Amino acid sequence: MKIIFLTTLIGLLFNISFFFSNGNIIDTKLKHHKFDKENYEKIFYLKNKESVTIYCTKHSEHESVQKIKYQQHNGGGTKNKFKITKVEK
Repeated sequence: MKIIFLTTLIGLLFNISFFFSNGNIIDTKLKHHKFDKENYEKIFYLKNKESVTIYCTKHSEHESVQKIKYQQHNGGGTKNKFKITKVEK
């Protein structure tokens, strides 16, 4: 019962996150990227320092997205940064 509740809660958090961001991400170089719902879900569930190669709809190309979590000083909590690089085919 707890597993079903947690899965539903995490799914709800993802849907709320996608609703407000609409798949938009700003990377560490302050550049704007936009992903569809399936690709944004892959980014949402990434662990720290893992990366995934997905399709950016804004730039019409595949990009490698790496999630970097860090602690802010003075009790600011945990923040996420996204390092996005272009994938050469």
